[in-house]
Amino acid sequence: MCDSTEGDGKAEIVMDYVMSWSLRHATDKYTTEKPKLSQYCRYMLGRLLDTTIDDTTHVNSVEVWREWQYMDLCVEAIIEKDGVDEYYALLIENKYYSQLHNDQLKRYQAKFDEFYTLKGKETGNKWILRYKLVSCLEEQEKAKNMYGNGTMGTDFEILSFYKLIDETLWDKDKGEYIDSESEIFNEFWLRRW
Repeated sequence: MCDSTEGDGKAEIVMDYVMSWSLRHATDKYTTEKPKLSQYCRYMLGRLLDTTIDDTTHVNSVEVWREWQYMDLCVEAIIEKDGVDEYYALLIENKYYSQLHNDQLKRYQAKFDEFYTLKGKETGNKWILRYKLVSCLEEQEKAKNMYGNGTMGTDFEILSFYKLIDETLWDKDKGEYIDSESEIFNEFWLRRW
């Protein structure tokens, strides 16, 4: 995904927009409209929230804020399982090739925790908090080697780009992922840049 530019320039902004768009397409609204896209997006949301989103799960809403208090993405999702709503808050830090700096993730997590503790008291909802660092690096080990020190002392999990893609949608005969019914999703997530 890197061109001849030194560093990643503004590449993380593109990742923020496409990830926001993808996560919002995990809601129930898209399950019949674009079923393959929905399957990809629901898997991605479930992976980021550490929960299974299957055919019996209702994703009632997904709201995303970019650059929320200088953090890449803040996501709120309301997921219904067995008639019970679960409230998730997800903090995502996207990294192309840039480094973490100055206890960045510790500071972000502290602000996020404080905000959702207060919001939980105000609304009466118990928020399930999740923290992910998503790297454009394809290999999980490379991502862990590059960012592992920066996540120490935090609850952030490092995920490489392809850990967010549902492997059951890999077409073994063609040697590629099945198209998602969306060129935006296909070009960003399923094609090698």
